[in-house]
Amino acid sequence: MTQEQDESSGSGHDRLGAGRAGNLGPEVDFLPPMVVAVDAPEIRYAKLSRIVAEQVVPRLLALHDKARGQDGSDASAALPGAAEIAQLAKLVLGPENDDAADFLLRLKNDGVSLDSLYTDLLEPTARHLGDLWNEDKIDFVDVTLGVSRLQRIVYVFEGLDTVEAFDAKRKVLLAVAPGEQHSYGSAIVQKFLRAAGWHVWTCTTAHLEEAADVAAQEWFGVIGFSLSSDIHQEALASAIARVRELSLNRKVGIMVGGSAIARNPQWVEALGADGTAANGPATVVLAKKLLAEGLG
Repeated sequence: MTQEQDESSGSGHDRLGAGRAGNLGPEVDFLPPMVVAVDAPEIRYAKLSRIVAEQVVPRLLALHDKARGQDGSDASAALPGAAEIAQLAKLVLGPENDDAADFLLRLKNDGVSLDSLYTDLLEPTARHLGDLWNEDKIDFVDVTLGVSRLQRIVYVFEGLDTVEAFDAKRKVLLAVAPGEQHSYGSAIVQKFLRAAGWHVWTCTTAHLEEAADVAAQEWFGVIGFSLSSDIHQEALASAIARVRELSLNRKVGIMVGGSAIARNPQWVEALGADGTAANGPATVVLAKKLLAEGLG
C-alpha cells in the first residue's frame, strides 16, 4: 500500500521539484539570498546629516525666499481673483459707506501688497464696471459713482489726504499720434475723467512731441497718449522722452492706450510710460494712481 502511494503520487518534495522543472525548465539556477551591507549607526547619521545640510536645507531656503515678496510681505497670500472683483464692484455700486475700503483693508492686512491690490483688484474692478456699462447692465451714473469710490480708495490708501489742494492737481493732458483716428482722449474717456473730477486738456497737433511744449508751460499730473498704428511707436517713445525732459511736473505720470498698445502690452515699458488701461473707468483709476505716486 505504501509502495502504491509512492508510485502514484510521490512525496511532496518530489512533486514540487517536478513542478519547478515543468515551469522553469531543467537548466534554471536559483540565486542565493542577497547579502545587504548595513553601515554602522554613526556612519548612517553622518551621511543623512550631510544630505540635509547640502541639499534639503538650501532647497527649503530657496522656496522660502521665492514665497516672499521683495518688500518682505508674504507673496503666498491669496491674490484677488474674480470673486473679489465681483465683491468690490458690488460694494462700490451699493450704499454709501466704508464697506469697500474695509474690504481692501482686510486684504491688505492678510498680506496682499498695495501694488497687487491695484493691479489685481482696483484696476480690474474699474474695467469690469466699464464692461457692465457697455453691456447696458448699469447706467452712466452708476459707473461714475463706482469709479468715484474706487478713486477715493486710492486716495485713502496712498495718503493723499495730506496733500494740499489735491483737486487742483487733477489735471490731465490727452495727446493723439499724428494720423490717429481713434483717440485715447475720445469723448467717452474724457467724459469719465471729467465726471471723476479731472480737468481735461487735449492736444491734437500734428506732432506728438508738441505735447511736451504744452507740458512745459502748464502743470499736469498725468499725460496720456494714444497709439493705434504700429508705425508711430518710435515717434511716441521720442515724445514721452521729451515730456519727461521738459514737463513742469518732474514726476508726471504717463499712460498710453490704443489698439497698438492692446496688441503689444510689452510696449508700455519700452516706450517709457507708466501704465495702460483698457477702458474709460480703468483710465480714471490709473490716472489717480499715477497722480498719487507723483505726489507721494
